Amino acid sequence: MPDVRGDGYVDDIPYTHGYHASMNPRVMQWNVLQAGFRPPRVGMACELGFGQGVSLAIHGSLGTAAWQGTDFNPDHARNARELCADCAPGPRIYAESFAEYFARPDLPVFDFIALHAVWSWVSPENRARLVEFIRQRLRPGGALYLSYNCLPGWQPMLALRDRLVERAERGRHAGLPRGEAIRQAIVELEHLEPEHDVILHSLKRRSVSYLAHEFFNRDWHPMEPESVAAELAAAGVRRICSAQSHASARFRSEYWLREPVALDAASQRHELAQFVTVEGVGESTEPLVLQEGWSSSAVASTDTADSVRNAQRINDRLLALAERSAEPSVLACPATGGAVDVGWVTLLLCSARRHGLEGPEAWADYAQQRLDALGQRPIDQGVVLQGGATVRRFLREAAARFAAQTLPRLQELKVLTH
Repeated sequence: MPDVRGDGYVDDIPYTHGYHASMNPRVMQWNVLQAGFRPPRVGMACELGFGQGVSLAIHGSLGTAAWQGTDFNPDHARNARELCADCAPGPRIYAESFAEYFARPDLPVFDFIALHAVWSWVSPENRARLVEFIRQRLRPGGALYLSYNCLPGWQPMLALRDRLVERAERGRHAGLPRGEAIRQAIVELEHLEPEHDVILHSLKRRSVSYLAHEFFNRDWHPMEPESVAAELAAAGVRRICSAQSHASARFRSEYWLREPVALDAASQRHELAQFVTVEGVGESTEPLVLQEGWSSSAVASTDTADSVRNAQRINDRLLALAERSAEPSVLACPATGGAVDVGWVTLLLCSARRHGLEGPEAWADYAQQRLDALGQRPIDQGVVLQGGATVRRFLREAAARFAAQTLPRLQELKVLTH
């Protein structure tokens, strides 16, 4: 099988700084148990195609599993290493293609393998490599997390996407940078194909980073769920349950098990009783699944020093990133071994405190300064806010809620330590 490094994947526009809680081993275990199956205890875990590495850095520095992962893009690997620099323990991070990484002689057998936004964006040859890696490296009883674009939800976009790629390539051949070529292609098709104006107008609102990595790689293969299962059958895994709280016709994230063991009702209740959940915080309404050793009362643990210290190091870097980019929305949470999604504006409010500013009014003013400097506007219930007075009122109200509600919860969860 051919394996050109990158293999048609966009590498000249940075990937987004997303975090995916479904790859937290504790969340996986909770969901698999809810579905009535025995989840693996996770000592060794692997993430393939980790992007900017936010999930890998956090899970590998806060949780109890030993994580490693690879991404072909050296910039991604460098950014992931910087995010968790000086964290001990921390993940092993490689900048290798799948073929290079899969050939490593020092790979262990894994209890958990995770792939987010990889399956639909690689060639059939690389999907075959992934299947073989899972077959060889996922232990019996081990879990797989997989997300992919699915049909028929993406059916209306298939031909349109091909025309977008073709027009963007013309722009690049005319000397435009990739980002400009993508924007121009959308505008051109919006004029030429008004019947697709709803789809194209929605694309205009998305970041170039999202558009480039979603639609403009060489490979883009939405698949029927049955086709995904047919390919993965060779790896010996079985689909167990969704990792999503809300169903989607266009995107699936799922947990699979190798040699799954179903639990009777009594065993399921016993296993679920070992888990502690607490109310969510920030943007997510989902309950938080705590790490072993943490309790719901004050969310304290007897042995959390490494996790708390590593979380503060990562959060300092996430807050610094939020000051220069509107992408980050999460903070590392030692209580869960993962992260909490609090939204970018909340990160700016946290950053204001980090700089020694005191009180909601000063925090809101700082957030507005950063918004103005980056040319951004806050979004409230899906609506981009316009006008200085409206934005200022929104930020003041957000800062007041942060002081009264969010900040105490973040301190309780040891996301912030002061």
